[in-house]
Amino acid sequence: MVDQDSTRSRLGRGTSSEAEGWSDGAVEDQHDDFAELLNANESLRDIVVQKDAKTEGTIVSIGQEWIFVDIGAKTEGVIAREDLLDEERNLSVAVGDSLTAYVVSTRDGEIRLSVKMTAAAGEEAFRDAYRAGIPVEGVVKGERKGGYTVSVFGKETFCPYSQMDLRAGGKPEDYINKRFAFRITEYSERGRNVVLSRREILQEDRELQLAQLRQTLEVGDVLEGVVKKLAKFGAFVDIGGAEGLIPLSELSWRRVEDPAEVLQVGQRLNVKVLSIDWGNGRISLSRKQTLDDPWLTVADRFPEGKSVLGRVTRLANFGAFVELEPGVEGLVHISEIGAGRRISHPREALNEGDQVEVRVLSSDPASRRISLEMQKPDAQGSEEYARLNPGDVVQGTVEAVKDYGVFVSLPGGRTGLLHVSEIADGRTGDLRRRFAAGEALDVEVLSVDPDSNKISLSARSLKERREESQFKDFKRSGAGGDSLGTLGDILKDKLRK
Repeated sequence: MVDQDSTRSRLGRGTSSEAEGWSDGAVEDQHDDFAELLNANESLRDIVVQKDAKTEGTIVSIGQEWIFVDIGAKTEGVIAREDLLDEERNLSVAVGDSLTAYVVSTRDGEIRLSVKMTAAAGEEAFRDAYRAGIPVEGVVKGERKGGYTVSVFGKETFCPYSQMDLRAGGKPEDYINKRFAFRITEYSERGRNVVLSRREILQEDRELQLAQLRQTLEVGDVLEGVVKKLAKFGAFVDIGGAEGLIPLSELSWRRVEDPAEVLQVGQRLNVKVLSIDWGNGRISLSRKQTLDDPWLTVADRFPEGKSVLGRVTRLANFGAFVELEPGVEGLVHISEIGAGRRISHPREALNEGDQVEVRVLSSDPASRRISLEMQKPDAQGSEEYARLNPGDVVQGTVEAVKDYGVFVSLPGGRTGLLHVSEIADGRTGDLRRRFAAGEALDVEVLSVDPDSNKISLSARSLKERREESQFKDFKRSGAGGDSLGTLGDILKDKLRK
């Protein structure tokens, strides 16, 4: 503010303006400048603050009971500290914050403000709050026909069901015995009939938040939201001013049929923004992409040959999908389901929800695929399982063909690996062209590891054993002739090579 006395004293020194180095024109200019400053100052001091008006200001001081706000007037406005406490009774503002408030009274040079009318703001509330649209604070006491009874300053008022929240259909326990801000929408019969709306205030807050979202929200942002509604196709989440939809496929890494399996109304969660369409008011969100992807480490948890208990989640014509853990499913081909008998559909042997023991045949994390086989839970107690020892010669069937070897289904419900180095002819190349699924194959058991349940097989050693036996039989049949003995030695040497 300009110091008028010091300004006048400075301008009035001496008897001659020229003696002070001032010309007549300069003096006139200085008088004009002073007049402008004085007029501007007086204009500020004469600002009229009208009762019930809405005003903007800046918080300049915070006391124990009152908060002082600079609204550009001669005196600062005051607002009850109680008026600016949040639901946890914490002060929601700080010095320097901007504030929008209503002028409640202007008595005795004091400008009383309020953002919502509370008991601390005075008992003159109802008529003034109705006329100015000032929010009032009330406690929901109970239900009545068509809505709720709300106590405001100890007086009973009425809030219709449709005006209690942004969405209709809320449960009474969500509101009863709780304190909210309301706007008076009807005031008649000298205050005997007072109707409130909480929805109007929520809508205004929502529009303000939405305006801020439009300026800041971008695809890829991760933010906190609150689940507002569950639907068959996903979940609606309030992200502060707007609602977004999490589709079923983005709720979890595991297969979800009903959003209620993983979420509940009112739950707080982190979501990632997938797309924004302000024109149609659509925001697509993902919960799944804020969680760790289980497929990134699936090869470590489910290596080939590991047995695991899973749950059948889905049946298809070609096989059964088995959940090994939330978000990770594998496929058991239909040829592995019938326990040796031919079936036309997996439902002939399995039901969705069944617990089954399976063994990992192969995994491809990049394609999110795991190939499984059924494993009888009591296989280790079977007689055939116990008799399977190194050196045994058994007949199995080709189960799966890989670049490094062939998985062979063995008696007793077990599976062994015929490594490429143990194939009879020793040839390399594409094994898939030489072995077909279901093909019968004679193999010799090389080793059995009871800890890892891995069985190593060989067709090469079996072939050598059979050729050795054939050679011995041939040599015995020609033992009386030297020439045959010589020929036999040659043949034996060739076979060994």
